Amino acid sequence: MADYFSQTVIRPDIPRTAMTALEYKVLGQIFDQEEVGEDIYFFASHGPNDFVFLEIAEVRRFLEESDGIASSVADLVRKEIGTCDPDAAELELDMSVIGFEGIFQDIVQRSALEHVEVEAAWTCSKMRPDGFGGAATLISANDIGSVSTAGWLEEAIARLSGDAPD
Repeated sequence: MADYFSQTVIRPDIPRTAMTALEYKVLGQIFDQEEVGEDIYFFASHGPNDFVFLEIAEVRRFLEESDGIASSVADLVRKEIGTCDPDAAELELDMSVIGFEGIFQDIVQRSALEHVEVEAAWTCSKMRPDGFGGAATLISANDIGSVSTAGWLEEAIARLSGDAPD
């Protein structure tokens, strides 16, 4: 059995003050993190986590603290809390709904950051043709753009063969 990895780094380091407590908590479960002075370096040694588990009481406190601050993860959490069992103590979030990219875009929109860069290296424990590559994503206040190595290769091959769109 092959193990697939998506090692990921986020640049620049994100100022702790640019994130709400909820965003910090969620990003801290999606990624590994290291403090760099007042900033946080986010990375994933094996790959970003798609599922986050939060204590509902803590989440409600975070939502009160950030009331009035635009945040897609806060909107998702409010929606999910509204549908969960009233006696539930824990909330499970499927982060593929908004993706970590949306959280970083919210942070860029509210902060002095001009953009956030995401670089991922796709590797595999066996030499499988579908187990290697990478991607780069640039997140600005108004756009999220990505390119993968496979996508770039397809475009380059199309240009070589004259099949590239004008």
